[in-house]
Amino acid sequence: MKNNLKKFLSIIGTFSLVTGVISCSVQTNTTELSIISNTDNELLAKKSQQIRTFNSQFDQSGLSKRTLNLKLKTHLTDDQINILATKYQMKVKRYIKSINLLTLEFTDLTQNSLNNKINTDNNVLSVLPSIKVQIDPLKVNENPNAVIEDINPNRAFNDPLFGDQYGLKLMQLEEAWKINSGNKAIKIAMVDTGVDLNHPDLKNKLVTGKNIADPTQPPMDDSGHGTHTAGIAAAELNNGEGGAGVCANCSIMPVKVLVNGSGTDDTIAAGIVWAADNGANVISMSLGIYRSSRPIEDALKYALDKNVTIVASAGNKNAAFDVHLPSTYPGVIEVASTDENDQKSVFSNFGKTVSVSAPGTDILSTLPTYKVGVKPLSYGKLSGTSMAAPHVAGLAGLILSQKPGLKPAEVRKIIESTAKDLGDIGLDQYFGNGRVDALAALQSLK
Repeated sequence: MKNNLKKFLSIIGTFSLVTGVISCSVQTNTTELSIISNTDNELLAKKSQQIRTFNSQFDQSGLSKRTLNLKLKTHLTDDQINILATKYQMKVKRYIKSINLLTLEFTDLTQNSLNNKINTDNNVLSVLPSIKVQIDPLKVNENPNAVIEDINPNRAFNDPLFGDQYGLKLMQLEEAWKINSGNKAIKIAMVDTGVDLNHPDLKNKLVTGKNIADPTQPPMDDSGHGTHTAGIAAAELNNGEGGAGVCANCSIMPVKVLVNGSGTDDTIAAGIVWAADNGANVISMSLGIYRSSRPIEDALKYALDKNVTIVASAGNKNAAFDVHLPSTYPGVIEVASTDENDQKSVFSNFGKTVSVSAPGTDILSTLPTYKVGVKPLSYGKLSGTSMAAPHVAGLAGLILSQKPGLKPAEVRKIIESTAKDLGDIGLDQYFGNGRVDALAALQSLK
């Protein structure tokens, strides 16, 4: 692999959400031209059918015709849950006892009348359909002239692609790592599309994760998005492979909440709660929905109350939004995107809730070592606030490695107070408190 990392084919595309968003417009580099075989076509056809089947379960506004989220008044036993489901001739999809969220599936589509009946149940506080999250089609252009910078022999580490990771340079990671390069006891949960569990830059960093979307399967990445964000946060340093992650020695906890880039708010909520209950110190979420969601809000509060630092992408519509969950929820570190010149990324959302900004344009990181659509193998460049958020999640990991036990509000204050001021003096809607600076953050803890 190392001999094939010199020249890359550039593929440019854009991801957006219908009702929710994986905050990612994408630019990619690859080692070779993709040749679409019959097997590739069969896989693409299978995925397309899966997506069509998923979409058919929602109405035009993105509300589920198949599942309901019940906010219960109090904890119920398993027997009580089964009795409740049987009473309304429904199936239990999941019960998150920590936040009293019960998700039920219809055995038919009589939602309206059934919804009204459940609303009057003595055990139920509120009833809402699940909300859809789905990626729009990828748009692709080609640029065959992209070149990855060779390794600098004078560096103290041997990751050959570090020279093309401008975000790490802007954050002054080379100097910051002399203070602290992370602690494997600090776990960064990537609540995303899963992770390539066999990637050479990630496999030694992984702790036990969970496939929330399909608990019968491992949290393997089927889109590339989660593998890319995981590499930004914590790819291995000095292993002779690819590049490095911000918190180079922190652990990665893969939590898969999306299948083929699609999912629901109750699944995302379950992923947040699972990560919090299983020792995550930081949760990184490069996803979001432009509407309220009781399940996600309850899950975020639960995780914050358990002293988990939460970082989330601001979104890619180049607009300001009062609601973009999880990023606009109080206590969450909302991250906007910048480019290599410390300018606002053209796609980045902005607004009064932005905490900080981080590099998100043309970010080189890990990608699956197996084929996922048109994406290249092993390494490539993507753009979006999806890429900005894990830079900050990695920084949160470094801070907690240097000073364990800090509360989420304290971690956030350190990140904000040490950021490099950009744009208007002080807090502004495009950069928040500024572009994050790892060296300044760690120096402030000495």
